[in-house]
Amino acid sequence: MARKKTPKVRVHLKASLSRRLREIRQEIFGEHGGPELARRLGLPARTWYNYETGVTVPAEVLLSFIEQTGVNPMYLISGEGPRYRLAERESSFASLTPLELIRRGLEQLERTPSDGVLLGRPSGPHGEDSPDFAAVTVFPPEQIAGRAYDPSRAEGQVMAFRRWIPNPSQTVGMRLRDDAMSPILPHGSVAAIDTSVTDPRQLHGRIVAARVEGEPVIRWLEVSGRHIILRPNSQSREFPLVPRDLDTESDDLILGQVVWSWSLFREG
Repeated sequence: MARKKTPKVRVHLKASLSRRLREIRQEIFGEHGGPELARRLGLPARTWYNYETGVTVPAEVLLSFIEQTGVNPMYLISGEGPRYRLAERESSFASLTPLELIRRGLEQLERTPSDGVLLGRPSGPHGEDSPDFAAVTVFPPEQIAGRAYDPSRAEGQVMAFRRWIPNPSQTVGMRLRDDAMSPILPHGSVAAIDTSVTDPRQLHGRIVAARVEGEPVIRWLEVSGRHIILRPNSQSREFPLVPRDLDTESDDLILGQVVWSWSLFREG
């Protein structure tokens, strides 16, 4: 029996949906942000890229994507209405509240040709929160390594959706100074580090901040038997694997888990 052909209308709808998935992902996570979005959705990066090219997306993945991005479900499915649920229709910037301005800024950050991710000076060690957003105070690496979060030494603050920051009062930010985690987290990215969990056994397979030779680094964490491995995203001579003994070297090794990040991806 000949296999039925997929109706052209259905093909068009699937192609339109995949295009909108890709556009929204690029707006929020950047041109190379597919792996980071896939991590938050609990998917392999390759699976997510398949969805962007037209593979049928399961309903539970669509629901999780809507939750992670704040996209308007009607826009995602049909292309009609405002792109984001929180966006204002036909409103000028002059009429926006501070929170709405921040929201608009978050939608534009990945496309802004600037290094200016910091949104102001902090007023406390962990910033000022709001119902929708959590302020993450960014500290210099030496402050992160020593767990000495002196507000007077802070570089500024970034705002993240509160649902991405499970423990705001125990989360600090650090700007990356190397490319060990590129393209997921290239040089200059800001990583939000949740310091509430530091047991390597609970963080296997996660991106963590760790202290190596007295310096904080961002790496993948793997636990294998009695050993810990800190792995860069792309191993090289400059960024080798860092093995440690789980029993004798883990007490002060892990500084926390990276729960959110902001990256500015440049073209060219």
